[in-house]
Amino acid sequence: MIKLVSYKTILVGVLLRIGIIGVGNMGSNLAECLSSKNIELAVYNRTRHKAEELGRRLGARVYDSPGELVENVDVAIVFVTDDHALKTICFETASKLERAGSTVFINASTVMPTASLEAMRILESRGIGYVEAPVFGGTNEARECRLISMLSVRHDLLDKATHVLKLYSSRIYYLGEPPKAMVMKLALNDIALAFPAILAESLMLLSSWDVELELLRKVSAGTWIEPVLTRYWDRTLGESSPRFTVNNAGKDYSCIGIALREKGLPSFISETLSSMYLLAGNSGLGRKDYPQIVKFYLELARKKNVEETAK
Repeated sequence: MIKLVSYKTILVGVLLRIGIIGVGNMGSNLAECLSSKNIELAVYNRTRHKAEELGRRLGARVYDSPGELVENVDVAIVFVTDDHALKTICFETASKLERAGSTVFINASTVMPTASLEAMRILESRGIGYVEAPVFGGTNEARECRLISMLSVRHDLLDKATHVLKLYSSRIYYLGEPPKAMVMKLALNDIALAFPAILAESLMLLSSWDVELELLRKVSAGTWIEPVLTRYWDRTLGESSPRFTVNNAGKDYSCIGIALREKGLPSFISETLSSMYLLAGNSGLGRKDYPQIVKFYLELARKKNVEETAK
C-alpha cells in the first residue's frame, strides 16, 4: 500500500554528513539544495573536475572514489545514468569497505528493478543500508528542494531514510520494500516522457502535408490537449536547458520495455518510444532537453519535403 509519509512523525536530526555521488544535471542541482541545509556536504564524480568546481562553489569536500565518500559520510545519495554505473559504484564501494556501520546508501537513480535489487544485495553484504528512493521532478525541483520521492526500504531504515529525504522532497511516498519504488518511477516516466515523442510524430505529419504547425494550437484550444501543448510548445520548438536529456528518456523506455518482458508482457509502446528517443540522441541531440526530440523529427520531415519537391 502506498503511504504518504507525514513530516510530523520525523525526528529532528543532528548535523548530518551527506555525500552526493554523480554531479550531473540532477546531482549538481540537488547539491545546490542541500548546501542551504544544516549539513556537511561531500561530492564525488567520475569526471573529477566537475566535482571540484561544484565543491569550490558550495564548500563541499571532494572525494576520489565512491567508496571513500561512503566511508566518510552518514548518507550517500546516488544519481547515475544506468544499471552499469550503479553496479560499478556498488562493487567499488563494497570492495573498499568491510563493514560500513550505520552508513545509508540512497539510490535516487532510475534503473531496472532487477539492478536495484542487485545493488541492495551487494551493499547489504557489507552492512550498508540500501534505500531505493527515485525522484520525480527535474533540475528546478531538485535545486529548490521540492522533488517527489518514492521510497522503498526495509522498515528498520524507514525513519532514517525519511529524515534525509525530507531535506529535498515536497512529498515522500513509502511503497514498501525494493523494487516497488523503482517500478513506480518507471511507470511515471512511461507517461511523462511520452507526449514529446507523440508531439514529434504529430508535427511531422502536419509538416509533411504542408499544414501550418501553429494551427494545431488553435484547433485544440479549449480542449484537454491545449494545456499539454502549452506546457511543451516552447521547449520543443525553441531552446531549453536540459532538465532531463533525450538520451536518458531513451534509456528509461528501454528499462520499461525490459521490465515488462521480464514478466512475459508485451512492450510495444516503450520499445517504439525508446527507438524514437535514441535515434534522435544518436543524431546529436543526446544531451539536449528531452522535448527537443521534436526538432529532429521536424527536420526529417522538412528534408523529405525538399526531396519530394525536387523530383
